[in-house]
Amino acid sequence: MKKFYALLMTCLLLVFLSVPQIVDAGVGHSRSGGSSRSSSRSSGGGSRSGGSSYHYYRSGYGSSSDSSASSPYLGFMFILVGGIILVVIVKSLQNKSGDSSSTYTSNDSQTLHRRVEHNTLAISRVKYGDPNFDAEAFTSWVKEVYLKLQVAWTEKNWNSVRAIESTSLYSQHSAQLEDHIRAKTTNVLEKVCIENVRIKEFIENPDGNDTLVVILSSILRDYVIDDDTRRVIEGDPKKDLFTVYQLNFIRQHGSQTQAVNPDEVVSDHCPNCGAPLKISAVSECDYCGANLSRSPNQWVLDTYDVVDEDELYN
Repeated sequence: MKKFYALLMTCLLLVFLSVPQIVDAGVGHSRSGGSSRSSSRSSGGGSRSGGSSYHYYRSGYGSSSDSSASSPYLGFMFILVGGIILVVIVKSLQNKSGDSSSTYTSNDSQTLHRRVEHNTLAISRVKYGDPNFDAEAFTSWVKEVYLKLQVAWTEKNWNSVRAIESTSLYSQHSAQLEDHIRAKTTNVLEKVCIENVRIKEFIENPDGNDTLVVILSSILRDYVIDDDTRRVIEGDPKKDLFTVYQLNFIRQHGSQTQAVNPDEVVSDHCPNCGAPLKISAVSECDYCGANLSRSPNQWVLDTYDVVDEDELYN
């Protein structure tokens, strides 16, 4: 581009240096072929005070004797200069457009090409103590857990997820859900689409529970309706919301991966006596006193928080 501007300046310099010669040539031609005064008279007796500059103007558009020499050359030079200026303007606009486009493309590509990947070191550490651990199977199960949570929340049936939450988290969520039940409102979570799931970190605790940190992103619609009127009182039922969560799963240190009985995962009845369970029954059956907590050797969701999108990539 610098070479182009240098060439442009050279051309302009040559044009300006040649302009005086062009004027002299025009005036000189008028002297050899007839004076400027005769030209003025022939065109209507105009003023003679214009001198050579007046004749220069006239030769551009009225004098037949001068146009044969100066007019074509001047016209050519003006067209050349105009063309060069036009090219400069076009080049400048293209460069600006290219810069903005490349900036957008660069920023856009950075967003599009940020890959969501598991922390392979964390997975290796889990497998070191649990050779049967399968990262893909685990993340598939995490997706199921997340979807079950959304359905249970909308249906206000928290019993169905009792076995996949820790006692503390289940107690917290069930209390929040009771608020909706008392207020006769429903928090609708629908059109749920899971986008990404990644294993972020593994934290060992030889004296208690190990923690496996998972980041999950999803798009869903989230709004609240009045149970009696079915009127939307909060949120937008037509708006898709993108949200990123951090889910911390815990299990007893030294545990091994084992098959899970689906009936134990989703149940609203006591596995011991078969009595229907209430949401308020957190860790034991109100009828027989049986322990309702999931086996400590199996993963349970212990924390469930909204986090920044960067957690998907960090």
